[in-house]
Amino acid sequence: MPYRAKDKPSLDITLTDGQQDAFIPSYATLDEIKGYVTMTPHVETKIDNIYITLECIVKTCVERVGTASATTGRSEGFTPALRLVQPIPETAMPESGKVDPGKPYTFPFEFAVPEELLPSTCEHTIDNDVVRQAHLQLPPTLGDPMSAVWGKTMMNDMAPDGSLVSYSIRVRLISGRDEKTGKHNFIAEESKKIRVIPAVPEHPPLAVLEGKQDDYRLRKEKPLKKGTFQKRIGTLVMESAQPRSLRLPPLRSENPGPVTTMATIRLRFDPASPEAQPPRLGSLVTKLKVATFFASKPMRDVPKRSADFHYSSDNGLYVESVPLSSRCVASATWVKHTSQNTPRREPTRPRQESILAGSPVVPASSLATPAPSESYREGEDYYTAYLKVPITLPGKVEGNTNYKIFVPTFYTCLVARVYALDLTLSCHTPGASVTVPEMHLKLPVQVSAEPNADARPKISQGEAQAIARRECMHPGNIAPPIPAYTEEAHPAGVGPSSPEDAGLTPTRENPDYPGPLFGTRQSNDDPEVSQVLPSPDYNIQTSGRPNVSSR
Repeated sequence: MPYRAKDKPSLDITLTDGQQDAFIPSYATLDEIKGYVTMTPHVETKIDNIYITLECIVKTCVERVGTASATTGRSEGFTPALRLVQPIPETAMPESGKVDPGKPYTFPFEFAVPEELLPSTCEHTIDNDVVRQAHLQLPPTLGDPMSAVWGKTMMNDMAPDGSLVSYSIRVRLISGRDEKTGKHNFIAEESKKIRVIPAVPEHPPLAVLEGKQDDYRLRKEKPLKKGTFQKRIGTLVMESAQPRSLRLPPLRSENPGPVTTMATIRLRFDPASPEAQPPRLGSLVTKLKVATFFASKPMRDVPKRSADFHYSSDNGLYVESVPLSSRCVASATWVKHTSQNTPRREPTRPRQESILAGSPVVPASSLATPAPSESYREGEDYYTAYLKVPITLPGKVEGNTNYKIFVPTFYTCLVARVYALDLTLSCHTPGASVTVPEMHLKLPVQVSAEPNADARPKISQGEAQAIARRECMHPGNIAPPIPAYTEEAHPAGVGPSSPEDAGLTPTRENPDYPGPLFGTRQSNDDPEVSQVLPSPDYNIQTSGRPNVSSR
């Protein structure tokens, strides 16, 4: 018999981790989420079980636009990316299973934001294992207007309506089973939204394949003329490389500074004649391109070309441009190089494997001499100049109702967020008064995020001793990093990633083994309800495969 609305027990979720007064509680990787659920029945109710979970869902919706009504509609995708279950001890419920009306019952819970998802989250076909690794990283909250806040001020995370990554603490009461379907009856349900910004390390630069294979351009050559029907005076070369990541401060930082990085533009002018002089530089305009890729079917590869997401019934793309700066660079100094003082071009070194591609090659120094243009003849003089371009994300401004927030770069099965720097340089050709040549570069840039200072995984004393022994026997790699990338995103030799690596046997008889941090079992009769193991010492993470529906 279905419960009437007034007979359903009341559920209330209260946090006790210091964020109970926050409009939207925010957490990072390894942060603890503590609180309790209060259940107050209004009538005598039989409760079979109570489920308290930390969940993350990814939803997409792609509109199909066509000239005929039969080709219009939408396709939707859904992935239960994360489900952590709080075990409830049997002593927390009355032996009879019936709760007294008017009497509050309290059920505490404690979760830890995991560092990554279970492998079962991404089991679809992919092009390479690097894509799988990217899809198993914890995504940040995106596209949920109630989760993008600063205090009580709504903010814009620049996500389209067709993409959503949402986290919540959810509680459900189960009483009996449906007579027809045999599934559990959920008599009451309550949820509390939270915001999760995972800690994301800085990854090695991308392997950029310029041209039709991706949207980036790291080098541009442009012939310069005094006028439309005048002879060419030379060729201007503009090139750069991916800068260091824009690193977001920890969520609990009291006085976060500006989020900034530095890009270097290398210029070269190859004159067509000995009398030709390099152009006078004008302005440099910097913009940040924020691209959100979303699909109703799991992506086989990371998105590289925006053209693949245009006019597609299964893919969608939303791009927003954020102006960063516009500065005059007329004071830049050109340096002349003759055949006698031509600097030796520095060799290229392979960088570490990127999260997106194989093994790119980049200059060993940001001030390496640019490669000659196609029109350059060996032994001729040429000019070089270098521009340092500071990149700073816009911060919060009082009274600004359209404040933009930035989430870390991420790639999931259905949604991806990618950033790129758009650099536009104008110059003035000597003797020309009509046209102002412009050159464009589009550089990939990553937005990473720092963890909170007190974010530490919980380990037992036995695990700590095993880690210490392992570090003594197998020290980390101490080889010096390459000059072009001097800082490591993670320190080498951080120890084992699981109790099994530390030499602990996964048995309950071993007192040093705390039990698995994550489990993967689900009940056979109801795919929406995770099977709760009897031990209350750990949570269970379950995940589902991406579901796709069309209508």
